[in-house]
Amino acid sequence: MAQEAAAVANSQPQNQQAAAVTNPQPQNQQAAVTNPEAQNPEPTLAGNDEEVLDLGNLKSDVWNHFIKIKKGELIKAKCNHCKKLLAGESNNGTSHLRNHLKSCMQRKIHDGKQKVLGANFVTKGKREIVATQFNAAVSRQDLAVAVIMHGYSLSMVEHLYFRRFLSGLQPLFSVPTRNTLKSDIFKMYESEKSRIMKLIGGNKGRVAITTDMWTATNQKKGYMAVTAHYVDHSWILRSHLLRYDM
Repeated sequence: MAQEAAAVANSQPQNQQAAAVTNPQPQNQQAAVTNPEAQNPEPTLAGNDEEVLDLGNLKSDVWNHFIKIKKGELIKAKCNHCKKLLAGESNNGTSHLRNHLKSCMQRKIHDGKQKVLGANFVTKGKREIVATQFNAAVSRQDLAVAVIMHGYSLSMVEHLYFRRFLSGLQPLFSVPTRNTLKSDIFKMYESEKSRIMKLIGGNKGRVAITTDMWTATNQKKGYMAVTAHYVDHSWILRSHLLRYDM
């Protein structure tokens, strides 16, 4: 019995050593628990060390396009458009910030000031590739001219899919309402009326007045147009519509 107990006692260290060799995972797991960053360190995200600062009494309009941040021990001005960092200390001034805004490509794209290559209609229906720049006022005028020349309904600008179509072409264009479009057309009429009166008033020759009457087949309504004709100082025959009645 004594010999058997001694054999059992002597076999325990060997069993523990064999278990440690065959199954080292518990020790590795314990090391991972005590020091998890040694195997899987967390990546540092960019911008985590940035602290947004209060603009305080800064009244320059250039700060409408920048925010002041603290990055480490440095004070920086961060562009709201391209996210570029520039010197933001009070003694740095704002001249370099204004110079950046003049060349900031993201700001130009956002404001619609960046020129792009595109097809542009010129006289007699021809098209040419030119550098164009979006202008909301010109686009509104072109829309009014299209409604006048093609007889489109004013309610067209309130159609959902027409507005979606224009938004896809130029998201910066604000589609006018029907009443706004009507107002634009009347303003254009008054402007053209004044221009034509000046042209006819400055003519030194005679002016011929003609009338034209017809009936629209689809509406069964009669129309009459009064047109003025004259030869200008360049010997070119000019014709201007003076009045249009139903």
